[in-house]
Amino acid sequence: MKTTLIYTLSLGLLVATTGCSDFLEKEPPLNITEQDVFSSPERLDGAVLGLYGKIKNPFMGAKTYVCIENIGDDMVNVSGNGYEALASYEMNVGMSTQDNVDTWNAAYQAINSANTFLSSLENAKETAGNKYDQYVQEAKFVRAFCYYYLNMLYAKPYKLDNNAKSVPLRLKAENDLSGNDCPQSSVKEIFEQVLRDLSDISALPATGNTYATVTRASQAAACMLRMRCYMAMEDWDKAIAAGEAISGYALSPDIATVFSAPYYCEETIFTFPMASTNQAGMQAAVPYFHYSGSSLVLDVKSGIQGKAGYGLESDARISKLTGTANSQPILKKFTDGASYLDWVPIFRYAETLLNLAECYAMTGNEEKAKSALAQVRHRSVPAASDPLDIASLSDERLKEAIYNERRAELIGEAIRALDIHRRAENFVKGQGTPKAFTVTPTTNGYIWPIPTIERAVNKLITD
Repeated sequence: MKTTLIYTLSLGLLVATTGCSDFLEKEPPLNITEQDVFSSPERLDGAVLGLYGKIKNPFMGAKTYVCIENIGDDMVNVSGNGYEALASYEMNVGMSTQDNVDTWNAAYQAINSANTFLSSLENAKETAGNKYDQYVQEAKFVRAFCYYYLNMLYAKPYKLDNNAKSVPLRLKAENDLSGNDCPQSSVKEIFEQVLRDLSDISALPATGNTYATVTRASQAAACMLRMRCYMAMEDWDKAIAAGEAISGYALSPDIATVFSAPYYCEETIFTFPMASTNQAGMQAAVPYFHYSGSSLVLDVKSGIQGKAGYGLESDARISKLTGTANSQPILKKFTDGASYLDWVPIFRYAETLLNLAECYAMTGNEEKAKSALAQVRHRSVPAASDPLDIASLSDERLKEAIYNERRAELIGEAIRALDIHRRAENFVKGQGTPKAFTVTPTTNGYIWPIPTIERAVNKLITD
């Protein structure tokens, strides 16, 4: 594993481009050294863009994103194919399962690339100029991003045991094998490091809906990542503070706009762009799993769309973002089954509002919770004909409505499984079908095991 990590690190840092669009369209120049990368502002900026490439493919802009969606309970994997995240869906991921190996490699390669960039940047402050602080904060965002997802996949829920072992915390650049042995940190320690990496975001763009601001770290993206961590830790007040710090965004009047070219709008906070030079390959591309009806399909019986009030024909999320293919109900958020150029959203303002709704409900501010919930729901469901009377909701019924709305709004976006995990709930798949099964927080399969490739080189892995 370590050999692979070092090799791909070099490739990541040698990406030299001249602007955001080049990240999508240009091939990296050949025959340059790591020192060359830090020799000009243009190449230095290209190295930063290379970090985003690391967390995009095959990580959270590709296969891992789909794996997380497979773990959730609102879609069904009908592929019968182990290469199409079937183990993730069936929740029997093992130490050598490809979903596991690919995710682990991608995350730690990105982490080491970020660590190496941070180390090398200290000798290139003059080249970085007034962008030095921004570059530091972008690299730390990339590292924090990786550790957040690792903590959610490989560790017990914070709610159950915040001292449970999680993953090795690597914060230094590694260019040889001397750092192989690294103990696992606790769930709490990983979240604390993520939050430390996000503690100073002042040099990041404050807001904006341009290509550059939605495809790179911004203050809003950092606040969203903070918010997710605090919600996993059930620190509702700090989660609210992070959410309320996000400004300058709004819901798009039409939900379909979010998933149509140019793939960013006033709602977009952070997303992974795609182009013909760098999109994910066939069985790693997000659209591949959704468009054909032969891999990942909607569970319209036991999933959210089977619940009363959440499969309405008047709901724009149903009328515009679902359909049929191969006689199966499909999600139409990702429809480019030919070129796989649909962008992959990570944070959008609808999630901000639903996060706030949940946090407000948890802290007793029900009026604010209902207001945030209504903004999201009534963007797609006409208020006048909505069977859900939001104004009458309170206590557990309000919380349940917020949970359900998260499922309805964010389906297909690799969030449902994270919600189940942070609440330490059971994963219940396919109720009422022959393939129904339940995985509890104490059952094997609830979290992924650290893969064999890490255990083989790291003697300090004990769990």
